[in-house]
Amino acid sequence: MHTDAHAPPDRVSARYLATLAAQAFRLVAAAVVAVLVPRALGPAVYGTYTFLLQTAATLRATVDVSTQQAFFTFSSQERASGSLTRLYALALLLQFVVVMLFVAVAVGAGRYEWLWPGQHPDQIFYVTLVDWALFLVLSLQQLGDSKGLTVYPQFIGAAGSLLSLVALLALWLTDTLELYSFVWLNLASAALTACALAIWFVRRHRGLVWQRALSARAYVLRWWQFARPLLLLQIYLPLVAYLGIWLVQRWNGAAEQGYYALALQWSSIALVFTNAGVSIFWREIAHQSAGGDFSVAAQTYERFSRVLFFLSLVLACGLSAGSATLVTVVAGEQFAPATVVVAIMAFYPAAQTLGQLSTAALKATERTSIFARWAILLSIPDLVLAWFLLAPRSAIIPGLNLGAEGMAIRTALYGLASVHVYDWINCRSMGIGFAGVLRRRLGCFAAVGALAFATLRLGVEWLRGAGASAPSALIAMACVYAASLLALLWLAPAIAGVTREQMSRTLRGTAW
Repeated sequence: MHTDAHAPPDRVSARYLATLAAQAFRLVAAAVVAVLVPRALGPAVYGTYTFLLQTAATLRATVDVSTQQAFFTFSSQERASGSLTRLYALALLLQFVVVMLFVAVAVGAGRYEWLWPGQHPDQIFYVTLVDWALFLVLSLQQLGDSKGLTVYPQFIGAAGSLLSLVALLALWLTDTLELYSFVWLNLASAALTACALAIWFVRRHRGLVWQRALSARAYVLRWWQFARPLLLLQIYLPLVAYLGIWLVQRWNGAAEQGYYALALQWSSIALVFTNAGVSIFWREIAHQSAGGDFSVAAQTYERFSRVLFFLSLVLACGLSAGSATLVTVVAGEQFAPATVVVAIMAFYPAAQTLGQLSTAALKATERTSIFARWAILLSIPDLVLAWFLLAPRSAIIPGLNLGAEGMAIRTALYGLASVHVYDWINCRSMGIGFAGVLRRRLGCFAAVGALAFATLRLGVEWLRGAGASAPSALIAMACVYAASLLALLWLAPAIAGVTREQMSRTLRGTAW
């Protein structure tokens, strides 16, 4: 048992495979949640929950002032950082108190309607607690990632997801799944997982993550240098992102919010591979660049980008092509208006994959000022587009009043275009040919998109015309889509940034 600063990190392959296995289980759990919860709550109540959760996340991001990103970067660069962990714990506690005081004052003064239109005060309070509990779990898992200790935290997280899934099924079977029971379930699950993670760290790696006296001065100076270019951005960007869902809530109501929430949750499921790799990627880039291994960092950046973009695109194209059948089969006829929203939002994972990797690389190498400048520039057309897509025709400046569809266009399509700017910056600084990167991605999209459309759209329609039920046709064509992708990978493995030898080793069960 290692309890000191010499505890060895897990191998990169073991960390990724453990994270991927845990994320794959969470994918199954999230799929069950995506089926049961929208059906049980309905579009309006489901939209209310997600609106409250996103509002809570926006408030939390506003008071964060880059402490989370600085903590993960600094912790990745140092083997033992107990003093840093203690300082970040105090910062989190202070942020939590500030947010809860803000909610209490807004509710107590009767001024909460401007931020939470049409919501109940007790629901605002409870869902805000849920958001903070979920964030605490994420922070503890990132602490493990920063030390190269990923395997056990991921397994603990998967165990927490299993317990939550069992409880959710119990609520559904007993017909007691509604807004309040769902909120309390999520709060209890997150709290239990956070406690298990904290106990594991204290018992197994106290010397690595907690011991040492609290010393604030050196870290505060480093944080100021890291965060100074991001301070205004840290408040501004969450508000820009939040503006869209607030306008939908104000102008279109909770049901339209529910359609967008369904599309967002389903598309986020496709981020399973990206979520498994981003923290590992960030840690490796920070560690390698701090050690002067810039060529190795460039190889890491290119390899992760190619593989994860391909995997996210596979799921995105499949979801988009199959949305016409999938929405009504899984979520029910009450969510039929969300079909187009899901088809567009399906490409959100591709945007998120490139965005998370490229911005993580900028922050891991502490190039925060470059990120800040471009983020502000790219937010200007984002704001204009949000108003144009969402505003009603009767507004001072009339818009298209597209509701959830407008949010999907803004989030997925503009997001996919804008993240390429950050990718270009990284490619230029790392000596990677950006034109070649774009050609490979367009070729990958054309090949995968054609397979998805041929199987999950045309193939499903053909089978249904031949008399097959919608679920049977969808399952059959999903199998054909998967087999076609495997054949494509074997014939042209470079499309995913791998070699046939690597594929063979993976199939034989050895590390990638």
